[in-house]
Amino acid sequence: MAESVVIERRFRGPPDSGQGGYSCGLVADRIEGDCATVTLRQPPPLERPLTIEQLEASVRLLDGDTLIAEGVADELALDVPDPVSLEAARRASEQPFWDQHIHPFPGCFGCGPERRQDEAVAIWMGAARAGERLMAGLWTPSSDFAGNDGAVAKVIVWAALDCPTATGANLPTDGVSVLGRLTCQLVAPIEPGVAHTLVAWPISDDGRKHLGGAAIHDRDGRLCAYSAGLWIELRDPATMGAKTR
Repeated sequence: MAESVVIERRFRGPPDSGQGGYSCGLVADRIEGDCATVTLRQPPPLERPLTIEQLEASVRLLDGDTLIAEGVADELALDVPDPVSLEAARRASEQPFWDQHIHPFPGCFGCGPERRQDEAVAIWMGAARAGERLMAGLWTPSSDFAGNDGAVAKVIVWAALDCPTATGANLPTDGVSVLGRLTCQLVAPIEPGVAHTLVAWPISDDGRKHLGGAAIHDRDGRLCAYSAGLWIELRDPATMGAKTR
């Protein structure tokens, strides 16, 4: 079975392609179960019809004959750090990582400093505690992101679980990296209009590839969702329209 989707410019990551988590979420939304892995093969184009193809064991996103992303049902076992308090998350978000570095994609739906949470995900992560690699942030999902059941829609949860894994991962700050693969495990519904905390942390490194984890907790500390994002250092950031200075 196939259907057509369009990634609106609102949901961009780099200037001319979809935010990785949102694009992966379009695929994951068609996969049964609470956990999936989606691999990005090409930058997801904006503002033109793409095809979502549901196969027996996978779901694919295509631009004509070009494979953009492919997803499968999966499992994700992670040691998720304890949640931080709302106040600690708020303090971290007020001193975000990207205030100290050049954000390569300032208009990113997930974390761009040009975006706000009333119209985007716009989660800003900062150090949870001085001298530690744990990052923290605060997210109050817009009511516009509610699905038919009243909870935040699956595709938006995937968008929220993307960018924090970058600040969690050991990405070099003298280059630009992009999402290559995202695995998300949904645990409990996320309520729009209510503050949630996030934590992010490094998992592993392998040359130009860096794996980071992220988790969303509700205001009472209950785990709602968690993820692992694989980030790949670009050899030429200009190919993605990255801002480098």
